[in-house]
Amino acid sequence: MDLSQNARHAGRVLGTPVLGLFLLAGVARADEDLRKVDQRQPPVFGEIYRLGESTPRGGFESSGMTLLSHIPLNNFAGVARSMGNDCWGYVSPSGREYAIMGLEGGFGFVEITNPTNPQILATIPGPSSMWRDVKVVGHYAYGVSEGGSGIQVMNLANIDNGQVTLVRNWTSGGYTTTHNIVANEDAGTLWIVGANIGNGGLVHISLANPALPAFNGGWTEMYVHDAQVVTWDRGALAGRQLAFCAGGFDTGLTETGLRIVDVTNPNNPQVLSTVFYPNAAYAHQVWLSEDRRFLYLNDELDEPNGLNATTTTRIFNVEDPANAFYVGTFTSGEPAIDHNLYTHNGMIFQANYRSGLRVFDALDPMNPTQLAYFDTFPGSNSNEFNGAWSNYPFFPSGTILVSDIERGLFMLRLDAQPSQVAVSGVENPATVLPAGGTALSARVTARSAENPITSVQMLIDTGSGFVAVPASDNTDGTWSAATPPASCGTAVRAYFTATTAQGDTATFPANAPAETLAFEVADEILEIFADDFSTNRGWVVGAPGDNATSGIWTRVIPVGTAAQPGTVIEGDRCYVTGQHNGGGVGSNDIDGGRTTLTTPVLDLSQANESATISYWRWFSNSAGASPFEDVFRIDISNNNGQTWTSVEIVGPTGPQVSGGWFQHTFRPADLLPLTAQMRMRFVAADEGAGSIVEAAIDAFRIETLLCEDPAGCSSADLAAPFDVLNFFDLAAYLSLFNAGDPAADLAAPFGTLNFFDLSTYLSLYNAGCP
Repeated sequence: MDLSQNARHAGRVLGTPVLGLFLLAGVARADEDLRKVDQRQPPVFGEIYRLGESTPRGGFESSGMTLLSHIPLNNFAGVARSMGNDCWGYVSPSGREYAIMGLEGGFGFVEITNPTNPQILATIPGPSSMWRDVKVVGHYAYGVSEGGSGIQVMNLANIDNGQVTLVRNWTSGGYTTTHNIVANEDAGTLWIVGANIGNGGLVHISLANPALPAFNGGWTEMYVHDAQVVTWDRGALAGRQLAFCAGGFDTGLTETGLRIVDVTNPNNPQVLSTVFYPNAAYAHQVWLSEDRRFLYLNDELDEPNGLNATTTTRIFNVEDPANAFYVGTFTSGEPAIDHNLYTHNGMIFQANYRSGLRVFDALDPMNPTQLAYFDTFPGSNSNEFNGAWSNYPFFPSGTILVSDIERGLFMLRLDAQPSQVAVSGVENPATVLPAGGTALSARVTARSAENPITSVQMLIDTGSGFVAVPASDNTDGTWSAATPPASCGTAVRAYFTATTAQGDTATFPANAPAETLAFEVADEILEIFADDFSTNRGWVVGAPGDNATSGIWTRVIPVGTAAQPGTVIEGDRCYVTGQHNGGGVGSNDIDGGRTTLTTPVLDLSQANESATISYWRWFSNSAGASPFEDVFRIDISNNNGQTWTSVEIVGPTGPQVSGGWFQHTFRPADLLPLTAQMRMRFVAADEGAGSIVEAAIDAFRIETLLCEDPAGCSSADLAAPFDVLNFFDLAAYLSLFNAGDPAADLAAPFGTLNFFDLSTYLSLYNAGCP
């Protein structure tokens, strides 16, 4: 079962001085291969299925896709075939289409020009391995494996005649094994990653002689699991070869994430960007959107490690490769592990182990929505390492390949049609003005210039139902509409809808009006208290009952480990549970009990019920021997800590408990009356043995909404119930007026009560007052 390769993977880390750190972090976090061996299942053999000839076997669930044919592994003769792995495609100069299927014992070559009648042409044997990868440059296929033989160079020049020849198994200078191979087909360049040389980094393979590869530099600062190399097409980097790399181990050595490297000169590579993301476990594979504005990253261990409950794929903005940044996620909603994805024709094609091929409409690239699926692993979508390994969606015919670990090669057709118009959110203000006129915006995209956008509207509810407000084109892809007047202190709901010339429609949010955008109505947001912890504002460390022996709260510039943050949200400091002085994961984490951090006394007596408290928190629990006692409790008090009310409890396991900054915002008035004696406490605990528990707090803030009365409005509200204008206010004014009270003197000439004063009051009364 290729256990030697797992040992070699583990050895990349175990051979370093941080053996203890690695063992604490867990072998599985640094090497997913061990789990794949452990969860391996027998292959499912059978006859080739061809559409129209028989009923498909296996009970494959699907939506919006058709199974054209299926080749179980046993049909590939001449090689070990107890499991499948990667796949790729090739189109010959004649236009005929071919699938290349990775097998345990080599590669299979299949003509799929007629995808309902696939023809196996050849197999090229190779060393036994669970891991195999292949790419094509020109008329050569270059295959690699974890089993050895370096790069297998395979000639496809005569494939139309059914012939594929092995030119050589190329090794050099001790190089034998590789995890993945990467090609920039436009530039004709080739790269290997995860090899037993060059620190497992991105190694350049010269194809000056395409039949005889040679080493020529590379970026070998760290392990790279997979990458995409492209020739950049705009800006100052136009014409440069850029490598977008998924790599690094989440063990405190080289944090897992995205690296963007200029490899134009492979002997002098330059790192342009390093970007991390929340709940990271093992950055596995990346692929750019077709316009190269965004990049999608699969993390292979976040789902099985409990960091995300559903398949979670990261999105990065890479428009400027030197200043890339993380922007969000998308999900299929299933618990399966995302593995390999590619983008084509405005869609994302993602192989997700046990939930099969998932196709997403990426017309809105930051909010992809599932369009179709074909599940190659019947009966379970759990987060285990079986099922769909990869896919290939680039054939001109539209045929889509999926390679499955237990069930072989699938040929599919996409029947579902992607959307013609998409509406997505942009940054909008948190509040809208009571008088109206606040511009709210959305981004609207049409798939085709032949089917343009003809109408965009904002539907807004200020308390009496949704009203349509036409939006205007800002000529930058966004559309805006102005809010109508609304009562101060209330909440309004809104959503956008767009229509094309051919009648296609879309909304944002997508399921509006069931889900809407929400805005508070106010003239401004007043900041009552804010602390970035750059200075000591009176927070208190320690409380009765604290008994932790290490990991006590401290205000520091964090150094960071796999369990503790190395960055802050604001300023240069935050509170963490014990600063690490360059040690490993367990060098100063919480042990032996609980540690408490309490805010200074906070005066919220003048705040209104809309006041919010927000903070960024970090919590990491390795779920060791006693994980169910290891939690992060946040409480609030309105009597200076005499009694406490729970705000939230994070942990002991599940989402948001393995590092990463998360913001929590709540309204304290929803929990208890606001007073001048408010306090909050943050209690982190490791009550048992064996868990690595860390917590942190940053960017604490209290805000309230301010509403300005219309000029002179208070003059009209004279009687209880206050804040409501009715007959009693009018009667109160008339009493003042008839009594000659100076309080009724509202208009010039002042000092004399007459018709003008009465008229002014009636105007104020009729204008209304909150």
